[in-house]
Amino acid sequence: MTKSDVVIVGAGHGGAQCAIALRQNGFEGTITVIGREPEYPYERPPLSKEYFAREKTFDRLFIRPATFW
Repeated sequence: MTKSDVVIVGAGHGGAQCAIALRQNGFEGTITVIGREPEYPYERPPLSKEYFAREKTFDRLFIRPATFW
């Protein structure tokens, strides 16, 4: 069996969860997640509420720590 790679277009919640699920299920190939933002995938819905209300700092919105990606 050959090792394959995956490209995920969209670095939102769906794209991040897809990458996470691949790893959790033993996928060993390269996973590339493509998005517009330079940041790692982060929670977008709460961004407008908790972040702007200063209830969460931006670094607490990341879906996984930078070392995961």
